[in-house]
Amino acid sequence: MNKKLALAIAGIVLTATCSLSANAQDLKALLLKPANGWVIEWSNPDTRNSGATEAIFVDSGKDIVAKLNVIATGINTSGLMRCERNVTIAADTVRFSGCRERNIVLSFDPDDATYPLKSKDRSETGYMYKAKVK
Repeated sequence: MNKKLALAIAGIVLTATCSLSANAQDLKALLLKPANGWVIEWSNPDTRNSGATEAIFVDSGKDIVAKLNVIATGINTSGLMRCERNVTIAADTVRFSGCRERNIVLSFDPDDATYPLKSKDRSETGYMYKAKVK
């Protein structure tokens, strides 16, 4: 393999592992934009149980962090909670864990002005998530 090709491949690998794609950068900007944050509403279609969590996404310099404040609990969950979780951003998804639930994946839907971020699939406990600007 010639030296130029090897350097080009190394540059692509470094770019892919050390920075976000252009779409992920746009999604990061969307998350960080509202100063008053987001409201993540969740519901379980099986039990009709629902609740809400306020989320403020912050760039800590090293990671994007979700500062979560459970503001409405469902009938099967007790106690309001606060927690902070690291966020992973891909081209069109945001992944983080909630205060109680793990592996929440929200997909970006540019056609939905009210809920631009929402889960496509139920979580392992049956919850659906959708987020709107607070």
